[in-house]
Amino acid sequence: MSRRTPSEHTRLAGEVRTEVNRLAYHLRTPATRSGITPTRLAALAALARFPDGVRQGDLAELMNVSAPSMTRLVEIMSDAGWIERRRDPHDQRCLLLALSPVGVKTLDTLRDESATQLSEELDDLTPEERAALAAAVPVLRKLADRHLDG
Repeated sequence: MSRRTPSEHTRLAGEVRTEVNRLAYHLRTPATRSGITPTRLAALAALARFPDGVRQGDLAELMNVSAPSMTRLVEIMSDAGWIERRRDPHDQRCLLLALSPVGVKTLDTLRDESATQLSEELDDLTPEERAALAAAVPVLRKLADRHLDG
């Protein structure tokens, strides 16, 4: 098995980044049609990973946003009914943020719309192209998990 040179890695990284970003932009279409910005969608998705709730500061760190920006985002999401605040059972002085039932339904609806849209487009691919995508999923998950679960 031959190893790629650093320049080949850089070129591959650039191509993967570009195409993943282009596809991600396309997959956010249902959310943007609903008036949900990419940041709000990312926050909803991040909160879905913590069904018992997460502290606001931890969410800000996870999303790599400043505390003031997170405060504004939480207020917007709260006003929309997407999140609820709960007392931390381990420290009653602290609040945890969690998706509300409306937030769960909103996120599920957006994910379903996006998956349906992509599924229809997968129908246009050859069996070989679909197999290549299926083989790439675990690799993409591994790369994402390095950043999201760290």
